[in-house]
Amino acid sequence: MKIYKSRHSYRLWVPGLLLLLFVWLAPQRAGALSQKSTTQLVVSNFSTAEIIAILPVSAGEKFTIRYIHSVDKTPIFEEFRLDLKQGLVLEKTWFTMFGAGLGHWPGHGDLSQDKEWITIDNIEQPLGSFILRIGALSVGHTIIYHNREINLSRRAPGVRALVEFRR
Repeated sequence: MKIYKSRHSYRLWVPGLLLLLFVWLAPQRAGALSQKSTTQLVVSNFSTAEIIAILPVSAGEKFTIRYIHSVDKTPIFEEFRLDLKQGLVLEKTWFTMFGAGLGHWPGHGDLSQDKEWITIDNIEQPLGSFILRIGALSVGHTIIYHNREINLSRRAPGVRALVEFRR
């Protein structure tokens, strides 16, 4: 038996080789992409598990929840960090005045004040996840993440929500 090689035989094996290379690399690339995007900040209705908001986040990233104090009508900011072992960690809070329910627990962060803001920094309180009663539109519970704002009060006012990260 004689095998003939044509100078055009590459037309058969080059596409096959490219297909084989694609089949081999595609799952590896997909795995790398999924590892980057598998961690999410999820806000869901505690009773029904319906998703209210979902954001892709990475370990070490921070987000802020801003709202208006229901009694004093002043803004409050709470900053959280995602820790893969501890879940959500409260890092910092700042507000314009000590109001009902606001204060500083000695040993929980560093208290400072300037002309406008009272800040408690370095709190480092691991929460894992937490329940948030989303306020009315006037309260304006809003997640701030990468300069993007998601107003939870517009999406689900009065809902008891679970705030967590998921892998």
